[in-house]
Amino acid sequence: MRQREEMVRICRVVAAALAIVGSVIVLGCATPAKSPAVFAQFNTAREQYFAAAKFDMETLVRRGQERGFERLGWIITGYQMVLDHFPDDPLYSPLAHLCIADCYMRMSEYRKAIRTFRAIEARYPNHPFAHAQAERQIGRAYDSLGQPATAKRYYKRCIDTFRHSENDQIKAIVAACTQLYVPPSVPGRTPAR
Repeated sequence: MRQREEMVRICRVVAAALAIVGSVIVLGCATPAKSPAVFAQFNTAREQYFAAAKFDMETLVRRGQERGFERLGWIITGYQMVLDHFPDDPLYSPLAHLCIADCYMRMSEYRKAIRTFRAIEARYPNHPFAHAQAERQIGRAYDSLGQPATAKRYYKRCIDTFRHSENDQIKAIVAACTQLYVPPSVPGRTPAR
């Protein structure tokens, strides 16, 4: 209950900040009239992250549309503000970085997504959720690029590395990788009938 109250308070702060015209940063297009993306600079990484996440959740982006890619660019900018202003935050910086890489996946820019996920692994060595999610998403990117063998290597690496994790979110990632990774069958054997 207390968490919900805190989330409601943060959403109100975000809404109030977005309504303030004086100290906002307008992003996206050359003219503010064309851009619905308005991000305030907040005092905490948490508030900055939730402002970007709120915009992400409220922005409907259809695949393959130029306007949709433009909106994903605005979403990336919102998450990038977390990285720019709070680069050392142990929780929200890795999450914002993951969201940026996910936007590249949604834009079908798989190679850029792979580079971003690898950068996440290098930048946050003590964040197991970020590593597990990066391994899974790199596998998905290689699947989308038509390289299933490479994808399976990443799925297997995620499974092997995080199999014994006690974290429920990491367990869910491992379960997803397990469904995507089908171990090679024994050649020459046919199933019994």
